[in-house]
Amino acid sequence: MDYYNGVESFINYTLSNPRNISRCEIIRCPCKRCKNKKFLDPDIITMHLLQKKIYEEILVLVCT
Repeated sequence: MDYYNGVESFINYTLSNPRNISRCEIIRCPCKRCKNKKFLDPDIITMHLLQKKIYEEILVLVCT
């Protein structure tokens, strides 16, 4: 449940910051498959993160 809450918090934070959003509220997907390169709908990103987990290199960039 903690990971799910973290995914939800990530999506909410990203959508609340206008510089992170492309046209039509599409944001970069940080899942293992997309590697923060693809712009997708937040609902799809939520599913990606729940199924594929987050790309570890993103955590290193965010936490340092």
